[in-house]
Amino acid sequence: MADRPRIIGIDLGTTNTLVASVKNRIPKIVPTDRGNLILPSVVALSGKGELLVGGVAKDQMVTNPKNTLYGTKRLIGRKYQSKVVDDLKGYFKYDIVEAPDGDAAVTLGGRMYTLPEVSSFILKQLKTIAEQFLGGPIDEAVISVPAYYTDSQRQAVKEAGKLAGFNVKRIVNEPTAAALAYGFNRGLDQKILVYDLGGGTFDVSVLHLTGNVFEVLATGGDTFLGGVDFDNRVMDYVLEKFWEETKVDLSQSPIAMQRIKNAAEAAKIDLTLIPNVVIDLPYIEERKGKPLDLRIPLTRENLNALTMDLVDRTFEICDRVLAEKGINRSEIDEIILVGGQSRMPLVQQRIQEHFGKPARKGVHPDECVALGAALLADSLGTIDSVTLLDAVSMPIGYALPNGRVRRVIEKNSIIPLVKSFRLPPPKDPGSPFIEMDIFQGDSDLMVDNEYLGTLRVPAESAGRKIDFRLNEECLLQVMVEEPGGPRRIELATRDTPELLKKELARVAEERAQKAEQAASTPSSHQEGSGLFSKVKSIFRRG
Repeated sequence: MADRPRIIGIDLGTTNTLVASVKNRIPKIVPTDRGNLILPSVVALSGKGELLVGGVAKDQMVTNPKNTLYGTKRLIGRKYQSKVVDDLKGYFKYDIVEAPDGDAAVTLGGRMYTLPEVSSFILKQLKTIAEQFLGGPIDEAVISVPAYYTDSQRQAVKEAGKLAGFNVKRIVNEPTAAALAYGFNRGLDQKILVYDLGGGTFDVSVLHLTGNVFEVLATGGDTFLGGVDFDNRVMDYVLEKFWEETKVDLSQSPIAMQRIKNAAEAAKIDLTLIPNVVIDLPYIEERKGKPLDLRIPLTRENLNALTMDLVDRTFEICDRVLAEKGINRSEIDEIILVGGQSRMPLVQQRIQEHFGKPARKGVHPDECVALGAALLADSLGTIDSVTLLDAVSMPIGYALPNGRVRRVIEKNSIIPLVKSFRLPPPKDPGSPFIEMDIFQGDSDLMVDNEYLGTLRVPAESAGRKIDFRLNEECLLQVMVEEPGGPRRIELATRDTPELLKKELARVAEERAQKAEQAASTPSSHQEGSGLFSKVKSIFRRG
């Protein structure tokens, strides 16, 4: 019993989730009950009212869209009134609603679930899988999150872990976990770039590895760029070609769309290894009582042409992240690939062209985050544990009366850290309280950032020192100097600030006006505006 692992590493992904454990200092992925190494991050309610998790839930994504939750990693820890959630409402077929605490939530079978609850269903399934495979109870875990996650999102993931029965020992950034899988105990002295193109997101981080010290120098990403976008381009192509041949619109058939989605993803993967495929779907539809077969060739060159702009966007982000810290491409010693989409030959070709060197082989793109999380979990509390000097992915500050944000903590600051300033007087003279709305995000405008909560202290605290503290998990603590010593202040998050509501309403009105103008203005055909661009509204951000 003594050698049984008691702590695991989890990569809670947008599209797929993996769990890993360490035995004899070697990390390994734990296979699921289906024998796969990955568990689709999908939760659904069957027609019989049964809760489904993983592959069985994914299988009914199109045929039962209202009761199939996918891509919820986009929503977790966000306020319902936030701009991002407003943008995401049209991307999913399931209903996004407002929870009593103001957070975004979802409905399944007419019942509301919080986003931490949804993630906990996936984590519970992993817990069961790991316990069965490893032969004993597992109560502790290290869970990875995207580097761009806000404080609220990190807290929500910790809550999900707790709901699943885990003591979450640490939250670790995904690129940092990948770097651990690459450099742990190798005695390296290198600058590495982690290029993470997963199913739903793109992340890039630059780290300096010195022995078992992993220092994040810069990080960035795009929350709306991932493998699903590549799948959607193939689906659009297939639908357009079939329409040209038959004048039949398959996008109206949920069952046909599910088959095309699966075939598009499979074809994309096959084109990693071979130059040509044929998407062959017999009896895809019926016309005048006769079956119609779908048979459409797809070459690697076709795929490259369909997705070149998506790949180019990743390198624009890479260059921006490097420029923020004044790092030249030539200073990067190794490029580590993370995420299944990074296997694409076009991606690897462009990496060679862009950085003047090929990506590092030998680091598994799908598994390295979970393996790194497991290595960190195993090292906690040991003498030769790793030192992680992670960085803040987005600035943190407080709102000003003009709708802008005054930054307290700057992007790419190394954590843990403490930043101090003096409390201003109340906004309204005579008010018994000082209230400050705290935001995190890259924009100088409050409306474009994520609301973390409201600091509320007595007016007599004006002029006292206030500390913003970020721990090694990038979780925020606010401390106010009091006569008896520092006191921790919990941020109130039940209500969205009135100022933010007004700004969001104004932005929504501007968008509506622009949409009306665009609709009334004739335009030439652009990519994504054709007959079958509706596929993007069906399969957004898996």
